[in-house]
Amino acid sequence: MRILAVSDVESNFIWDHFDPDAFPDIDFIISCGDLKASYLSFIVSMIPAPLFYVHGNHDTDYLRKPPEGCVDIDGRVVSYRGLRIGGLGGCLGNSPEPFQFTEQEMSRRAKRFEGEIKKKRGLDIFVSHAAPLGFGDGDDPFHKGFEAFCALDADHEPRLHFFGHKHLSGSPVNKKAVAKLGNTTLVNATGYRIVDIDEL
Repeated sequence: MRILAVSDVESNFIWDHFDPDAFPDIDFIISCGDLKASYLSFIVSMIPAPLFYVHGNHDTDYLRKPPEGCVDIDGRVVSYRGLRIGGLGGCLGNSPEPFQFTEQEMSRRAKRFEGEIKKKRGLDIFVSHAAPLGFGDGDDPFHKGFEAFCALDADHEPRLHFFGHKHLSGSPVNKKAVAKLGNTTLVNATGYRIVDIDEL
């Protein structure tokens, strides 16, 4: 099964020079946040596959006008083609902005999210905006990851955890984009990444 994951940086290759031959056999699309709603709507109109998203810290416009034709999985788990896909958006912060959370706040959100995981009897793909702490996060406080995400990955062992927030330089196959946390493969989806889940 092939996944297109996008986050944070709108790719000119997709936005301005879309070539359907470059994205063959995509089964579904994941967005980890901080992308224009119109960009997500464009992608889902060009690729015949569903798009599941969480909110990034800059996605307050989604509250007024969410991306058309896309599925919000922030705080819930959905089933698609035998896979359980769920997510938690937002980043570390303490401002009154709607998609910034302290570690304590995210820990409470994660506990509620675990109720959704139990209802679905597991989680195959975890989607977040911020990274798990120590795995692809940044040095500054705003770009640090969440310890709560490490606990989710350790306790529920999703096959994949997609995230963004911390931008990476280089091509979409930058080796820094992929790491392991126990049995979970972590993927920074900055720009875009194509992942064949059957090859993991």
